Amino acid sequence: MFIQPNDSHIRYTGRWNVTDTSAASSAMGNYLEFAFTGDTAVLSFDITNNPDPIPHLFISVDNGARVETVTDAFIRISAPYGDHTVKVILKSAVETQNRWYHPVEAMVRLTGIEADAFLDLPADDRKIIEFVGDSITEGIAIDCNYGYRNDNRDMVYWDDSTAGYAWLTAEALNMRPVTIGYGYLGTTHAGNGAIPKACESYPYYSDGCPVKEFNADYILINHGANDRGWGRELLEIEYTALLTVIREHNPSAQLICVSPYCGELGEDIEEIVNAFNAAHNDSVFFINPTGWVPPEPLHPTREGNRIICKKLSSIIKEKFSL
Repeated sequence: MFIQPNDSHIRYTGRWNVTDTSAASSAMGNYLEFAFTGDTAVLSFDITNNPDPIPHLFISVDNGARVETVTDAFIRISAPYGDHTVKVILKSAVETQNRWYHPVEAMVRLTGIEADAFLDLPADDRKIIEFVGDSITEGIAIDCNYGYRNDNRDMVYWDDSTAGYAWLTAEALNMRPVTIGYGYLGTTHAGNGAIPKACESYPYYSDGCPVKEFNADYILINHGANDRGWGRELLEIEYTALLTVIREHNPSAQLICVSPYCGELGEDIEEIVNAFNAAHNDSVFFINPTGWVPPEPLHPTREGNRIICKKLSSIIKEKFSL
């Protein structure tokens, strides 16, 4: 039995552009789930426009260990005959490959799944928390000791969306994560992979493809690390523009702004958030993480991300009585 990407037996978490022919995403940390009966399931992907290195996936069967694999035209899952659940997570991609203009290079495109039969997944009624940020939010450069070329082609090994503070914080809060993080992206300028600046890219999957649904309960914004040196005036204009567009698309979500983990721009961003709240009668919550982790390396280590998660989730739980 072969099912199309928009079949109701497949559940997507994160920013997936789902049609009857493909489910596409370039945002690492997004994932899909399905359940099947039998001993084999085969996932099909369109890798036509993926240059080497192709994005990497984590695959977990029956909530077991995650196994890393390169996205390929066909990925076969074998298991003892019976009922099984599968989670496929977008682990990593090369941030400098084109991730915006079509044909997008650093993108995963599911084209279908085959198995003997498919089962309904149990409901997942957890709240949704969206993380809007840059390479740190995406989980870039967490494992720089892996690889042998020491250049961008090794980034699929260095990066791990599930080891970053965003994924870990969502787990700690028992929420479903939506991660929108792109390398070098800022509020003041475009990012790697041709991603437009934050306020312009937020409402879209990719160029010309608007997001179909905004349904986050909480939205955490961690921008600023890449805005250093662009001037306070431009930061205020563009950071306010980002808050404005996020609020327009999410009128009921609780917004949380976290200044850079390197300890810079905290006072500036707090003032911008306070001014936005006053102008719009809003209640955006601000967190200054200065001192949580060392300012170097700019991309926190695995341990650094765990520290951020512990402190961040504790503050959010207390603030919102979670």
